Amino acid sequence: MRGFRFELQLASRFLLENRNQTILILLGIAVGVGVMVFLSALIDGLQADLIKKTVGNSPHIIITREVAEPLRNPAEPDGFFPIQIQRRGSRPVVEWIELTNTLKEEPQFTAVVPVLDGPALLRSGSASGSVALRGMKLEEADKIYQVSDKIIAGSPELAPGTLLVGSELAEQLDLQPGNTLTMEIPGKQPVSVLVGGIFDLGVQNLNKRWVIMERNRVAYLLGLQDRVTEIEIQVKDVFQAEELARTWANRLPGYQVESWQETNASLLTALRSQSNSSYTIQLFVLLAVTLGISSVLAINAVQKTREIGILKAIGIRTRSIERVFIIQGALLGTGGALAGTLLGLGLARLFILFGSEGYQLSLLLKPATLAIVMTLTILASVFAAFLPARRVARMNPIEVIRNG
Repeated sequence: MRGFRFELQLASRFLLENRNQTILILLGIAVGVGVMVFLSALIDGLQADLIKKTVGNSPHIIITREVAEPLRNPAEPDGFFPIQIQRRGSRPVVEWIELTNTLKEEPQFTAVVPVLDGPALLRSGSASGSVALRGMKLEEADKIYQVSDKIIAGSPELAPGTLLVGSELAEQLDLQPGNTLTMEIPGKQPVSVLVGGIFDLGVQNLNKRWVIMERNRVAYLLGLQDRVTEIEIQVKDVFQAEELARTWANRLPGYQVESWQETNASLLTALRSQSNSSYTIQLFVLLAVTLGISSVLAINAVQKTREIGILKAIGIRTRSIERVFIIQGALLGTGGALAGTLLGLGLARLFILFGSEGYQLSLLLKPATLAIVMTLTILASVFAAFLPARRVARMNPIEVIRNG
């Protein structure tokens, strides 16, 4: 313990005697760490915003039934190809209650929503529009889509015979809450329905196409009794959706289990490219910090050659002198990492305030990311101290003292 205290005091003394050099290297480390923290906070925040706007209010995994149907070929005598094709969602899920209960036991799933889909045509006077009729329990759907919070007119209550329509569709058909519509479903008799509310999900296609009704009512209109067409799921970590989908696909033979990564491959590629570019920049910044510390400590070793020679001559071990330089590296790395973290957060705040040009960005600095940046900086600083430490180890104290 005494040896370490002596080495710490000696390392601190060497750094304080060369204050200008010490300040410069601390500034260099702080700037480097600041850049890494700034990039991490900004890119992680940008990715979080992008994910929230694209897949945050949408299912991360969709489970449907598939049924093989033969494809007719007029050229064949029997009229069929010798192969089978798959049509997604062509068969309703009958055993959905048991399946939903099983899925809810998965700790990584935050929402499990049975949905009944079907095509329909809405008529209001002379105007009409084809829509996707979606049957859901609103309290379940809110876990994914937050429909109740996005009602811009009327009420979110799905009373019998009422429906919710999107803002684009409402504008197209000139609808207001309380209006009566005629709904036509293929193969069924037209029925009158009432507009209970108008929602805005923030996606133009959904606002134009979606019509939401109570699930049991849709089942009755479609003649599907107590069945659903798909089960929509959200997970805790959106990037784990693909792995979870593969796991459940193996557990559920006969079902199609599809993750958002499969349907949004371009978005996933963009996010990964963004992360990779950030890591590349941070790697080169860390390399520059390492070289800067190594060069300063090497100069420090040359300047302290006489003092080091005297210390070795009076019996201070070489390993102890080596540790002095390693401690210097650790002190510089720790001080620079702390100052750089504050600098990086400050730069990110300033960028959000003045550089986002009205676009709403958020900062997200994960504790794990901050810990990794600081740890790598300190380790790089310690590693950078090995070069001057090895130089010290090769010094001959007699030659040093003799030649000054």
